This record gives sequence, C-alpha cells and structure tokens, in this order.
Amino acid sequence: MTMRFSFLKIALLCLLLTALLAVSCTQPANNTNGGAAGNVNTNTSQAGQPAGRPANAQPVADAPGYFQAGPDGAVSLSFTSPKDGETIQGNSVAPTFQITGYPVYMDAERKKGQHIHVILDNNPYEADYDPATPFAKFNNLTPGTHTLRAFPGREWHESIKQPGAFAFVTFNVGQASATDINKSAPLLTYSRPKGDYKVGDHPKGVMLDFYVTNATLGDNDYKVRYTLSKDGKTLKTETLTKWEPVWWPWSDIQPGQYKVLLELLDKNNKPVPFKVGNLDYNHTEGSFNVTQEGAPAPAGNANANTKAIPMH
Repeated sequence: MTMRFSFLKIALLCLLLTALLAVSCTQPANNTNGGAAGNVNTNTSQAGQPAGRPANAQPVADAPGYFQAGPDGAVSLSFTSPKDGETIQGNSVAPTFQITGYPVYMDAERKKGQHIHVILDNNPYEADYDPATPFAKFNNLTPGTHTLRAFPGREWHESIKQPGAFAFVTFNVGQASATDINKSAPLLTYSRPKGDYKVGDHPKGVMLDFYVTNATLGDNDYKVRYTLSKDGKTLKTETLTKWEPVWWPWSDIQPGQYKVLLELLDKNNKPVPFKVGNLDYNHTEGSFNVTQEGAPAPAGNANANTKAIPMH
C-alpha cells in the first residue's frame, strides 16, 4: 500500500512538473507573439506614413531647398476609393489611390515632398502625401452628385503633365443630382496659386499652374486665359497657348490679396464650359495672399507665419 502511494505521489509530481515546464516554455512564446502583434501594428502604422525622400531625388538647381524624383516613364494614377459612380454611405469621403511611375513622399525634416493634388468638386485642392491611406479631408458633404479629380505634383506643387497622371471620378451622397457629366469633354482644372505666401518662398516667385485634359493648347487650338487682379483692379491678363506653368516674379507681386480667374477658350477665344450642376469647372476663380518676410499674416491666415514651406 505504501509503495502504491509512493508511486502515485511520484506520478502526480511528474504531472505537476510537466505542467510547470509547459507553462514556462509557452509563456515566452506568448510574449513573443504579443510582441510580434505589437510590431505588426507598429509596422502598419509606419507603413501608413509617407516614406522619406527617396535616394534618387535630386536637388533642383534653380530652387535651393527643393528636390525632385521621377517620373520614371509613364505615370499612372487612379482612385481605388471611391469607385466611379459609387453611392457612398454617410456624408464624408476618404479617397485612396494607386500610383505608379512617380514617387510620393514627405521629407519630415524639410516638410516638403511629392504628393497628389486632390480636388473635391471645384474647390481648392488638398495635398495627399500618403496615397494608400484614406485621405480623410472631405466631410459634411451635401446630398447629391460630387466629383473628385487628382494629379501628382512636385515639391513646389507643379503638376506632372501626362495623360495617365490625371484621375477623375464621380460619386453620390444619397440620390444623384447630375447624370450628364461628360468626362471626355475638354476640361481645365485649376491648381495654383492658393493659400498664403511670403515674399521669397520660391526663388522664381508665385506659380500659376493648371491641368488640361481632353484638349490640346495651341495658336489655332484650345487656349487658357488667366486674369490676375488685386484690390478689384486687373493687373494682368494673358492667353496661353502652351501647357506649362507661369511664374510671376516677386518684383511684380507685392504683399496683399490677389484673385485669379482661369478660363478655357476654344480656337476662336470663346469660353468652353464644363458644367456640373451650377458649377463651371472651366471658369474657376482662385485667391492667394502675400506677406513680407516676417510680417504678420492677414486676419484668418494662420499658415502665413510658416517660413519657406509651400502651402498645401
């Protein structure tokens, strides 16, 4: 009886030791998995952040402090969300993109980077430096049909002018309010200038830039006309026959508030409309403010005290 009891005690002791050994062996594995899960979340968060300046980015000779990378061949940009014609849930939209042939990044040290200009309806663009992450900028949308346009830009916001680099989708909040949007019609998209500038932000001055789709500019073809005004007075108007940016030197741009009217014209210099509801995308008014270096910003211009950082 005593021997059987001893064997039983030994068997129970072995079972207890085995259980303790199993716990001691599996606990580090659980900790490791927990750490790995934490690393996955951390990596996911990091992956959601824009990458830093790529190694092949080159400094821009005539614009110290700016770099450029790409394009590498043909650029392709498309919306992955929302889908064209989609009816979304709620009243906000957070676009995502797929882009090839052109690096998108944010250089955290200089606070500049290559990005995507995203335009809701015919409002001023927002700059997206992380195309795969939902761009939660557009909220409180009114019911009806809306549009999103997008194209990539340089660090100084000049657009990449290639046919495949422009993306255009329509979507609805509730019931559609427009069903006759012809995306193959000639279209002019206003890009720059916008926001607040300080004298000397860019060595060349203030840039006028735009995007043309489904139209070719030329002396005997479509044209773009801009009108620059300040304090209600026209300073300059010019009809452009080439698709390239226009730079207004600082000697011509004094501190103050400016307005820009941008229009698409046909070969006879007649306006070419692109109507979406009551909006004409080919007739767009933009505005911008200029302050002296170190001068206080005009009321409401919270970003004007940021030194040497292009407005987004």
